[in-house]
Amino acid sequence: MTDSDRVISDYLGFGLPGEDQLAQARRAALLRGLEGSTEPTSLVSYTSAGLVLIIGPEPSALLAAESLVGSVACFVLLTDTIDNMSFRSAGYEKRQVAGQDVPVISGKPKKILGHLGNFEVIIERGQREVELAKVMNLAGGGIDIVLDLARVPLLRTELLPPGYFAPAGNSSRLDQALSDIPDLTGTFEKPGYVQYNPDICAHGERGIAGCTQCLDACPAGSLTSLAERIAVDPYLCHGMGSCSAVCPTGAMTYAYPNLARTLDSLRRLLRCFREATDKAAALLLFDSEYAGSAVEDAVGNMAADIIPWRIEETGSTGIEIWLSALAYGARSVMIVTTTHTPLSTLAALESQVKLANVLLDGLGYSGACVRLIDVEHLYESGNLASGPSSGVTAAATYGGLDEKRIVLRFALDHLIQTANVSRDVVDLPNGSPFGAVVVDTDACTLCMGCVSVCPSGAMGDDKERPRLTFLEWNCVQCGICERACPEDAISLNARLLLNAEKRMRARTVNEESPFHCIDCGKPFGTQSMVAKMEEKLKGHRMFQGARLKSLQRCEDCRIKAMF
Repeated sequence: MTDSDRVISDYLGFGLPGEDQLAQARRAALLRGLEGSTEPTSLVSYTSAGLVLIIGPEPSALLAAESLVGSVACFVLLTDTIDNMSFRSAGYEKRQVAGQDVPVISGKPKKILGHLGNFEVIIERGQREVELAKVMNLAGGGIDIVLDLARVPLLRTELLPPGYFAPAGNSSRLDQALSDIPDLTGTFEKPGYVQYNPDICAHGERGIAGCTQCLDACPAGSLTSLAERIAVDPYLCHGMGSCSAVCPTGAMTYAYPNLARTLDSLRRLLRCFREATDKAAALLLFDSEYAGSAVEDAVGNMAADIIPWRIEETGSTGIEIWLSALAYGARSVMIVTTTHTPLSTLAALESQVKLANVLLDGLGYSGACVRLIDVEHLYESGNLASGPSSGVTAAATYGGLDEKRIVLRFALDHLIQTANVSRDVVDLPNGSPFGAVVVDTDACTLCMGCVSVCPSGAMGDDKERPRLTFLEWNCVQCGICERACPEDAISLNARLLLNAEKRMRARTVNEESPFHCIDCGKPFGTQSMVAKMEEKLKGHRMFQGARLKSLQRCEDCRIKAMF
């Protein structure tokens, strides 16, 4: 094996067959793509002393304890014999299990929080909720590992916290847990997979709910809503990346590898292959842990212009990477999914693939240029055929960018220019991250409430006169402006405006002449706003008769008139 073959094998997990010109060009392209080093990212550390809590009915819990004692320290929470009066004042008793004393307590588990090395368990005893660690007088107050033997585990996220095992009645999963648990003593590290920028998050503004796509896509429960922003628990995050894939603003980004590194690698790879063969490669994205062996088995039957490329997780790439790959000259992008792909991640991928293909179809690119392939169907005839042509004759050259919206703009502008399409607009599914707002000018009073809550700077005002502006590219269709409008004058229209100049230029969507104070002539508000206030308040006892005219005065003259 040559050094070059070893580099490829180390990265993919397997070697690539073939000695013809196309196969050699594929290997050269992979080597070109792998040049450089991955940018370092922050690390998340877990420290576990190996203290295991076993939760379950007495027979199965004690049997599991018998398998673990001697390799780890464990204690048992029995869920089927809750008789608090039978226990000593310390709150627990000791049972002989495999020749060793094992602390045993009875209670009903109510809540489990935390992760490997730092679990907090709340139980119900005697109609009181207490923290288990305090009842057991645990040194340090922490539980390192939890083995939950309930048929319906207390935690049911698709991806469970590290250190929490829930076989749910499956004997093979229980055997695997009993095998894995003794190895979870010590200090463990993983990359901090996700980075979050609250400054560009569209989750909410001023109490008005907005985008929840990352929350819906997270399979591990590592994201929570915190007022108008998102809280990320890096200890619960499994790095699936679906949160960053669906984030419309780029507030959530995948950090290992980062976007700039991924783009530069793919740009070099695809350009190298095209220069050597005059062919457009197809890109096969797979994660090595669950799809690697199947891709290895299938690679011998692949055409040599299909280039496998390992990604950290199935959900760790999104539309900005797929469209960029096509802009760099790939003819198609295929993402391999497996039975281990969480359903929420799969749903996120499906929605993003649908969006990508609606965009590409609207630009006139043939076939499903971006598609998901289940690992079980890799071998089926036609799934790894040559595929459609992207139609890109001149490859894009941009790179070194780590901001999602900027990357999307470069990718779309290049694909639009290359397509030479005659239409002006591509209509998109609701919830897409591009579009316009439609303002009902008869209902809008130019109160500028939408401007004050817009998280992306799409809605703007004019300091000189009552005028509402809109910059379409900045709009991520979060709906905050629509919900904030007191007159229900705003609606959303998901679309991509193909004219780059119009898309990037602020345009006026409503304007009026200002209303002038009846006393000093100072402009304030608008004609429609004053009329609306008069209509709403004319029946109020505080605004009867001449007092209604106070609404026609500026703030200074209103105070003068009162005194």
